[in-house]
Amino acid sequence: MEDPHAPIARYLRERRESSGLTRAALSEAAGISPALIQKIEQGTRVPTLEALTALFDALDVPDVFRNHLVALSLSHRYDEPAPTQLNDLPAADLVLLHSLPHPASVQVYPTFDVLAVNAAWERFFPGLVPGTTLLEWMLLDPISRTVVIEWAKQIHLSVYGFRVMSPGVVPQQRIDELVAACSAAPEWEHLWTTEPQQPHDIDSPVLTLRDPGTGAPTLMSMLNFEFAHPRREWSLITFCPATEEI
Repeated sequence: MEDPHAPIARYLRERRESSGLTRAALSEAAGISPALIQKIEQGTRVPTLEALTALFDALDVPDVFRNHLVALSLSHRYDEPAPTQLNDLPAADLVLLHSLPHPASVQVYPTFDVLAVNAAWERFFPGLVPGTTLLEWMLLDPISRTVVIEWAKQIHLSVYGFRVMSPGVVPQQRIDELVAACSAAPEWEHLWTTEPQQPHDIDSPVLTLRDPGTGAPTLMSMLNFEFAHPRREWSLITFCPATEEI
């Protein structure tokens, strides 16, 4: 597994560059010396939580990435290694999944590996079944471009999330496998090397999906539920109709 601090350094540098900030400008905004910022970006200095928070604020880092990178910065304090393989889904998890009326699946983040789906999910996302990943489905299955309205925006956000959150958490071999598979899509190079125009949309994902019954565009909110107790290595992902406030 990659040194967990290397992805933090890489992300902060890329975020600064994509924001068009010099180290001097970031220093002024964050109240941290340019020399320290350089060391943090080079990976030769581990940032404190206070320094991370100041940099996150100055760089306007999305909340999802803030939480992930803070957890990554603390991972060295725990002896338990990240899991390299998944256990079978307990029956209770499957009962919960199939009890939901809206599209729902059990996935592993941040690789978007699909482990189980309910009937509504199968109707909304044909072909996105257990054993596949969201990235491969969206990039390699033509039907995804019909199902997901604003496909280009949503796949860019998904690839961005995978690129930022996988290093230090996912074995490099698995990252390489997914990159190799997805690189067959002509859009891959652009998606993999650029930041979305609205990265904060990853904090409150709202997608327009095509209703499988009527074919009409339907605004849906995506909700990501993690299992706190007992702890799981996967998340429950569900889509429900978005409210007017959204």
